[in-house]
Amino acid sequence: MKKLLVIDNLAQLKSVSDPFRIQLLTMLAEKPKTGQMLADELEIPRAKIHYHLNELLKNEIIHVVKTEEKNSIIQKFYEPVARKVVPNLDLLKYSPDEKKKDSMSYNLHIKEDDLKQFKKELKNFVKDNSEKKNAKNSKDYKVQILPLGEE
Repeated sequence: MKKLLVIDNLAQLKSVSDPFRIQLLTMLAEKPKTGQMLADELEIPRAKIHYHLNELLKNEIIHVVKTEEKNSIIQKFYEPVARKVVPNLDLLKYSPDEKKKDSMSYNLHIKEDDLKQFKKELKNFVKDNSEKKNAKNSKDYKVQILPLGEE
């Protein structure tokens, strides 16, 4: 399983925006399960489970990790393709002015070894500044490092 899946199209984004599918992803992240296992746990019809599994499978959010034959029926075990799923920020552009610069996003081209050091320094910076939480006029921000799609 990959660490991170960056959603790069609206069909994928739509497929994970359903709360029920998020619940299925959470259950599948615990351990690979079949549609029947999920249906039994949730006490809902298998057809409903399979509809949602097929949507996640079609959009490459989950994949089949193994198959087993049981009573002449082939069972497929599913799991998420990544531990975490995040949208590519370019999908969420809402400004009609494409040339307008996002003042809080930066593209960083960096070697893998330098990235480790950068993450360490950023983590220390965030930790040091988070301890000053009660400072006047301070605001909370979330900092993430996300890989850009292949150019």
